[in-house]
Amino acid sequence: MTTFNYSRTALTSARLLVRFGAPCTLRRQSGTAYDPNTSTNVPTYTDTAATAAVFAYPQGYVNGTDILQGDQRALMPPAIAPVQGDRLAWQGKEYAVISVKPVAPAGVAVLYEAQLRG
Repeated sequence: MTTFNYSRTALTSARLLVRFGAPCTLRRQSGTAYDPNTSTNVPTYTDTAATAAVFAYPQGYVNGTDILQGDQRALMPPAIAPVQGDRLAWQGKEYAVISVKPVAPAGVAVLYEAQLRG
């Protein structure tokens, strides 16, 4: 029995996002640093350059609880695995990553779908 090559599908999705998406920056908190001016610890971030395609949710998905008016849906390549709590800078605006769902048939991530809130 021949198995489907999901790794090739992941590469194809990444190529399509580069072609039809836009550059973005994924910011992940990497730790804290002491700020002597405020005498507090402040978060530090690691930025990763990526590509994403960002869309508004269809009105029928907006329920006021899980998905709010103004939330966006981002499709991201499998090499960049966003997690809840990350920030995504895209087209001059920074969004909080609210949730992430991998598209992973047979356990191989071919794409990530992230819910963003501005």
